[in-house]
Order: sequence, then structure tokens, then C-alpha cells
Amino acid sequence: MTSSLPLLCVPYVPLKKIIDFMEFSSLVSMSLCSQKCQTVIKTYRRKSIDWRLYVSCFTHFFLSFHKFCHHQFVVVASGLQKMTNKTRFVEMNGQNVALTVNEEKGILETHWKDEVNGLKILTDYVTQLFNIDVLGITFNRKNIWMIDWVNSRQQSHVTSVYCEDWKDTLTEDELTHILRDCPASFQTTIYPSPPPNFQFRENFRSIDSLSIRDGSWVTIDNLLTMDGREIMLFKSSLTSININTFLKHWLAGGSPRLKLFSAKTVNLDLDALFADINVVLVESLRQYTSPSQIKYRFSFGYDLRRKDGVTATVHYYRPDGGIIIAVWPEIVCYH
Repeated sequence: MTSSLPLLCVPYVPLKKIIDFMEFSSLVSMSLCSQKCQTVIKTYRRKSIDWRLYVSCFTHFFLSFHKFCHHQFVVVASGLQKMTNKTRFVEMNGQNVALTVNEEKGILETHWKDEVNGLKILTDYVTQLFNIDVLGITFNRKNIWMIDWVNSRQQSHVTSVYCEDWKDTLTEDELTHILRDCPASFQTTIYPSPPPNFQFRENFRSIDSLSIRDGSWVTIDNLLTMDGREIMLFKSSLTSININTFLKHWLAGGSPRLKLFSAKTVNLDLDALFADINVVLVESLRQYTSPSQIKYRFSFGYDLRRKDGVTATVHYYRPDGGIIIAVWPEIVCYH
């Protein structure tokens, strides 16, 4: 792609505004037209980008930008077999890269003999073009290597980590590696199943949101060491006695950042749940918004108050034993 673009003849101020309003995929596409285009984008683009760059793997590797509930796909790394008669070759960091423009989806699709190497080249190109780091990774068991790769390629830590594919079962080393070595400060989500008899004996990192599909391995000792705003266990082996211990821990000032805890308990027992705790039943309808903007409606709830005046509401669902602890006031984390 070596053509002279009329856009480059536009005066500085309007050109800068045009570039600021262009989508990321368009900017990447424009940058591949010539070295001059690349230099113009690096010079004129907005210096502060409030979108986060994600590197992900599903069927193929791809890069995308995220801003809370919005996202823009930018470029895909696929195999050579995906090349078409519309495929052209462009230069990218000294590499001759096969590229097809997917006009229907508005994204760039690159073609590689080695897709992993392609992902790394694409990531280097995009991060250099916008002068940013990777802030989120999405991977499955096969691609856990992405954790160490991102950790080694940049000084700043990722903020969001998603381990996908609920059909997978992780090994002990793999799950420990995710829990211990993913320095995500905002969100860690784990969908695959744990190995049989898995135990995690280390302290959890401080994190805004921890979501685990199968948290049957999480013990009360694990729970007491978690420092998070939002903790969600879609499956757990915690009992009503365990939750009672956690509530007393919170009342004593533990887990000070907690805003939402949800889990499925084993054999929900209200007497055991609230043993030696003063609670007030509130039967009015209330709505609660979690830090990640999940909305809950409570038709009833049991309120308990800490010595500093902070109130938490405990709501449960029968017959599945689901329990929610919501701490007031609500906060929303924008990432």
C-alpha cells in the first residue's frame, strides 16, 4: 500500500481533529499506506488514549480496543489458508505481511505461517503506533503462555485477564500460575474447571473484580485473604457456617474494600448463616449496582451494620443456595 493520500494535504488543526475521530482500525489501515502516514498518525494522534488494548485468542488471535461496554476490533492474525484474491502485501516493522481488508466487519485480517509470531509482530506494531501497552488479555488453556509473554514485553501490568472456555480443565500448575502470576488489578475471570482436589495456599492479590465459574476449591481461609471489591463464585463448596465466619470477619473490619460477594452455598441454613449476628429484615424492593455495573433487585434482604456505620445487605435465592452480600453505598468502576 504505497499511495499518496489527499488527507495528508489537509492543514494541521483539521487533520488532527479528523485523526482524533477516526476508529483504531482505520488508523492502523492508514498507517500501512506509507511511512509518512505512519509518522503523521504518531505525531497527530491524541496523546492520551482512554481505550484499553486487548490481545485475545478464540478461533484466531486478534487485537481490539475496549472502553467499558464498548469495543473496536482492529486486526486479526489468521493462517495463510484464509488468503483471498483481495489479499495484498504491506510492510510492517520490516516484515512483508499478507493483509486482507474485511469490508463487512471493518477490520484488517493478516495471514501468517506462524500465527503466534504474527500476533507478536502485530502487537509490537500497534503498541508502537499508539505508544501504549497491552492492558487486557483473553486466552484459553492452550495459550496460557500469553501471561508470561505480556509480562516480559512491557513494564506496566495488564489490568484485565480472562481465561476462557468452560469445557477445559486446568492443571494445578496452570491454575496456580493464573492466580499467582497474572498481575491484573481490575479484573480476573476464570471459566475452565479446576483440577481435582486443587488447593491454593498463597494470598490473593488485591483486585477489583474476581470471577470464578467453578470456585468449589475456594475455602473459607481463601475467602478471608481475598482483597477485592467484587468476588463472584458461580459454583462453590462454602457452607452457611463459612459465610457466617466471613460476615463476622467483615463486621470486624476485614475485607474493607468489599462491595459485592456472590456465591452458591451448600445447604443454605439461615440460623447458621446469621448465628451471633444482629440483622434486620428489610422487605422493601431495592436495587443495587455492582462495581462492574451488574444490576440486582432485592425484594427482601437482611441488613447488618459495621461499627463505622457501613451497611451490608444479605440476600439469598432458593432453592439453588445462591447468596449475595452487597455493601452500601454503591460504587462503579470505569475501566
